[in-house]
Amino acid sequence: MRYIIVLLLSFSFGFGFEYNLKPQKLKEGIYCFFGKLENINKNNAGNIVNTCFVQTKEGFVVIDSGPTYDYAAQAYTQMLKIENLPIKYVIITHDHDDHWQGNSFYKEEGALLIGPRTYEQNIFKGMNTRMQRVLGKTLYGKTTIVKLDTVVDSNLSLILGGKTFEIKQLESIAHTKGDLIVYMPADKVVFAGDLVFNDRLTSLRDGSLLGSLKVLDTIDTLDVKTIIGGHGYVTDVNATKHLKQYLSTIKYEVQNALDNDISMEAVTKKVLMPQYKEMKLYDELHSRNVFDAYQELEMYDEEEEWKYF
Repeated sequence: MRYIIVLLLSFSFGFGFEYNLKPQKLKEGIYCFFGKLENINKNNAGNIVNTCFVQTKEGFVVIDSGPTYDYAAQAYTQMLKIENLPIKYVIITHDHDDHWQGNSFYKEEGALLIGPRTYEQNIFKGMNTRMQRVLGKTLYGKTTIVKLDTVVDSNLSLILGGKTFEIKQLESIAHTKGDLIVYMPADKVVFAGDLVFNDRLTSLRDGSLLGSLKVLDTIDTLDVKTIIGGHGYVTDVNATKHLKQYLSTIKYEVQNALDNDISMEAVTKKVLMPQYKEMKLYDELHSRNVFDAYQELEMYDEEEEWKYF
């Protein structure tokens, strides 16, 4: 019966781009779809992000809805193969659009949408998103922008089907100004969104180098065995190590450049960090990360910094 329902839903959703989503089971009742280590393009239709779901007795809880309506619809089709349950909640970790543009599908399914204040501040109907610009009308398809049902300013605790979800904002700015984590203490799992990257480089364009380092330290203090980032495939307790090392090295190298009066125009040619050249998206992101770190550290008082580290 379950497979008949899935088949009928597949026809009714009218999928366009085929994402070939395959959920990976990380723990009992906890699954993720892992995205490609690429930038958004028409060949991947935005499938560059990790999205996850938790199976409870009462329904599914989704963490990040993905890049498009079709992506979310296909993800739910895969969930239904596990158990015929409704989507109860969708939790958005931050406002970068590869993480939330499946919201409109889940809203149609009756799910309640939860996310950070910055989603409400930065997202509005009629905006032309990055996903829409890159993918074009056909691949963007039925995707629309919808409002959240609940906005999280700091912390929120959610219980569903015997599972506890602690939604927390650990810092005022890290990857963005509104990052949320979803912590499941009983399961020793944290969904960290883009506070954690591995297997590829991160971007500092909307965030803070120092805030990112601080929040990684905080995540490492949590009593967890599974850390799921927004991009990358490492999900054990070592998931934060690569990003922490990369950002710590940028901080050291850029601070050294500042101490030696290297100009902003020259710093990206000076701080090359060749040990990271083989990492995915190095060419696209590293120079900009160095530039953004320079701007932040140039304005930062060293005595103030010791309050944070």
